Amino acid sequence: MRTLALLLTLLLGTSLAQSQSEDPTPEFRRIITSQLAALQNGDADGAWAFAHSSIRNIFGNPDRFYQMVDQGYRPLIDFTRVTFQEAEQADQVWVQPVRLSDLNNDEYLAFYAMQRNGEGEWRIAGVQIYPYQPPSL
Repeated sequence: MRTLALLLTLLLGTSLAQSQSEDPTPEFRRIITSQLAALQNGDADGAWAFAHSSIRNIFGNPDRFYQMVDQGYRPLIDFTRVTFQEAEQADQVWVQPVRLSDLNNDEYLAFYAMQRNGEGEWRIAGVQIYPYQPPSL
């Protein structure tokens, strides 16, 4: 019986270590792409589904959330091209930079804070967006 308990402990520990060391960036790309598509289609409920509880607590409902994006983060709606850059981890939060272009060929760099929710699922915990500044030569 002790051998079985030890074996289960080792297996669970190995499984947990593997899941924590897996690269989450494909999941970030799926989530961000899905939210951007929902925003572009005017689907407040769809975009809301990818928001972390910290964002949900601030805005309270999908319509208020969408209104905030519409008024303050318009490039997340008007984009024509999306390019993902390399994500970086800072403790329990990952930052996923995303370069966006719009119809006027204006470019922006959005930094998505990605954090696990209470169920362990990745969600968007915030976005900061800036005009894109190409690196100087």
